[in-house]
Amino acid sequence: MSASAEAPQVSRPGDLVATASDNRRRCRWEETARLATALPVELTREWLAPADEIAFSLGRLRRTDDAARLLERAFALEPTARRASALAYLYYEALMPTRVRQPEAGAPEGRRGPRRRDGHARGHAGAPRPARDREADRAAFTRWITEALRLQPESIKDLYRLGVFEAQIMTQHDVAALRAFNRAIDVYRALPAAARAARPDLHKPYIKCLYAGARSALRLGRVLDARRLCFACIREDSDSNHIEPVFRYFLAGRICAAQGQADHAERAFRLALDAAGPPERAYVHTALAGLALGAGRLDDAAAWIERHVQPHRRSAAAWRLLGDVRRARAQHQEALVAYENALRHDRAGRHLTLVRVGDVHRAAGRMDQAERAYEQAATFRRLTYLSEDAAALDGLLAVATARGDTARIETLRGLLASLPPRRGEGRTR
Repeated sequence: MSASAEAPQVSRPGDLVATASDNRRRCRWEETARLATALPVELTREWLAPADEIAFSLGRLRRTDDAARLLERAFALEPTARRASALAYLYYEALMPTRVRQPEAGAPEGRRGPRRRDGHARGHAGAPRPARDREADRAAFTRWITEALRLQPESIKDLYRLGVFEAQIMTQHDVAALRAFNRAIDVYRALPAAARAARPDLHKPYIKCLYAGARSALRLGRVLDARRLCFACIREDSDSNHIEPVFRYFLAGRICAAQGQADHAERAFRLALDAAGPPERAYVHTALAGLALGAGRLDDAAAWIERHVQPHRRSAAAWRLLGDVRRARAQHQEALVAYENALRHDRAGRHLTLVRVGDVHRAAGRMDQAERAYEQAATFRRLTYLSEDAAALDGLLAVATARGDTARIETLRGLLASLPPRRGEGRTR
């Protein structure tokens, strides 16, 4: 090891903290991580502050397990809400790349981190994210976020992370997610003005709770709650832009559309087109196409996609909607081509497209091909979202009815009857 790579000779906790603090200002995470060799095998209270600094740097380097082991040693000696929160955050960050994008979400979730040329996201310090045991990380996050909120039940940041975990990592546990977001919102709003001024860092998670809460409420079909939260986000984030304006207006458009307010939805989507934020706007054009299709303006619907989104940049949702437009024009073969393109690009909403493929084949009397598509849709939904796809089952029931397959009809009717009421956008086709 070269002299420059060796850990500095530090003998006192105060000196180590000073060195680590200077490294933090300069983002020298590796240098602080090497200070771990100066820690005693058995931590004592005077070494807790250096241990916290070193664990923070290890986390920045994506050395999650090393950071967690050190923080757990510190927590065992002095169990604080801050350390439990830091432990939860380590696993929260490790889990974020595994978030499942929902097919109805439409817009990107927010700012994207830098990526390597091979497509893998990099960590804060430029290190690639190592492969992780997702189930173990979820269990660890749950353990430590529970502990953090036990010690500090009104932690806005921890409540926000819990909500994101439920909504995006656990895949649409939106009841629990909305409960966490609403609790964080209530806590923030209850703070006296002086307390808010003293903690400006809490404004960002509060705003993000408004946005994420609106998204979860919309998925739950609680449209009025979604509107209240989203519009509060638009008002209160106008100067800070913690949520980029394009995303705020796009979500507002989706909410207005869910309320049947097509004109307001179109206005919001048009505002999103011109708003600040990442330049990609294909998903906004696709949403405008969806409004036009819903109004029966087929030419406008096709134009929003065909004129504004090049074929190689069309998402699965765009191809799927273009297929719907062609199908409405009775261009059934062209619709199937669009649906096939959607399937090539999709990993989250394949069941939505496969049901449409089945519908086209069934309308043409190709029952074997229709059945195959519906079965594929149902299987994908079960494996990916651990739930039944009512639309696929409806299609299979229609095929069975056309064939006069009495036993199959009874089985499918029973399965459909056992499903919860269809609600919100989770069933959107």
